[in-house]
Amino acid sequence: MQMLRPYNTVCFMLKRFGFFLFIALAILALGVFTQVSYAANGTSPNDALFPIGQAQTIAPHSAQWYKFDVGGKKATVRATLDAPSADGLRLEIFTPEQIAAWERGDGLKSIGMGGPQQGHTLGWSGVFNQAGTFYAVAYNDNDAPVQVRVLIEGDSVTAGPPPPTPTRRPDPLITPTPLGKGINGKIVFVDATGGNIYTVNGDGTNLQRITFGMDPVWNHAGTQIAFARQGPIPGIYVIYADGSGERLLYQTQEPRAPAWSPDDSEIVFSYQGATKGGGERCFRGRCFQLPASTQWKLGAVNVADGTYHNVRASENATTPTFAPDGTIAYNDTEIGLMTTTSRGEPAANPFIGDLRVTSDSYNPLRLVSPQYSPDGKLITYMVQQPPTWQIALANADGSNQHLLTKDVTLAYDHPNAVAPEWSPNSQQILFLANRNGKWEFFVMNADGGNVQQVLKNVTDAVELRYDYQAGRMMSWTQ
Repeated sequence: MQMLRPYNTVCFMLKRFGFFLFIALAILALGVFTQVSYAANGTSPNDALFPIGQAQTIAPHSAQWYKFDVGGKKATVRATLDAPSADGLRLEIFTPEQIAAWERGDGLKSIGMGGPQQGHTLGWSGVFNQAGTFYAVAYNDNDAPVQVRVLIEGDSVTAGPPPPTPTRRPDPLITPTPLGKGINGKIVFVDATGGNIYTVNGDGTNLQRITFGMDPVWNHAGTQIAFARQGPIPGIYVIYADGSGERLLYQTQEPRAPAWSPDDSEIVFSYQGATKGGGERCFRGRCFQLPASTQWKLGAVNVADGTYHNVRASENATTPTFAPDGTIAYNDTEIGLMTTTSRGEPAANPFIGDLRVTSDSYNPLRLVSPQYSPDGKLITYMVQQPPTWQIALANADGSNQHLLTKDVTLAYDHPNAVAPEWSPNSQQILFLANRNGKWEFFVMNADGGNVQQVLKNVTDAVELRYDYQAGRMMSWTQ
């Protein structure tokens, strides 16, 4: 009868066998990955790569995702793919709206597809009418892996990781802003003009992307959000707070800044009107080009049935805001802050900031983005305080104008305070500022006191971009 090996001897042999097995498997794996190296990420929009021209190997019958940011409307984008051959390869481009629809379960439909291009295997170019994060996907329909290089360039295109933020110098003249615990209610905000629109609780929880566009604003009931979109179908849209039921209310050219009437029955907005002047003029054989000016008008659309009517205003009317009594204040880029009503006569003169040099009340400072307080007693707006933009306050009739935020002339840096938005109870003002080197949310009392930074976890996760075009970046509801 065969003798059993002692227990310790058996354990020693098993350990040695396991060690050699591990070495053998490691050598085998090394040999395999030396021959073919597939990309470790880029399998979906959530882990998309940057299209900066680096070589990537795509496995057979697989896709490689790339993402890039477009910083403004009407931005030209050029995408190229280089590979040994175009056989079995596809390059497709997707908008944020198409990706959102796909994530909801709809089919994945591209906005464009690359074709043969001189100097490249595949190429595509186009113009985007809104900012946001877009995607390119390289498909390999072959039975073997293929190495590709995808590069995306263009106007306002960011196709790589953001540069490291430099360490800010401590400024003895600037008092650091304390970090607050949050605000009451719920916020809707946009990360860039024409970019992604999000909702979030005032304490920073439940951040959700609901659509894309610009100038989002809650209705007074806090159930729907109006916003503008300048492409693919430009117009004024509404959507429910949970992101459902999006619908186009009214299609128009270059819509901006929707504002709900006090009873939420209609939405007033600005849009691009006629272009005046311009063209070529010749005198005695010499020709020159005259500049053209574009008019901006106000319009109103009924929320229930989509019917439209004009709102009488000046020829450069932008960023309307409603007071509880139905008064509409708006910015005229050449006159100042003006008033009108939905179906009445507009005021002939500005009630804040006359910009006409010929006027006795001439005020050279630019004023934009007026916002009536919900109780109708006050109005806040942005004022140019070179080299910055700051936030000002006045009574609803234009009296008692004064700054709430100020530039410190001798400081190292000169941060801006922009895009003011009232709290539902008219006690606080939410605004954006780049005090810490990037755009973040801050809140202050209506008298300018008790300034605090809020929603820091949101701006740490979502990069905000403000383009100084008087955009409404956020709206606040209960």
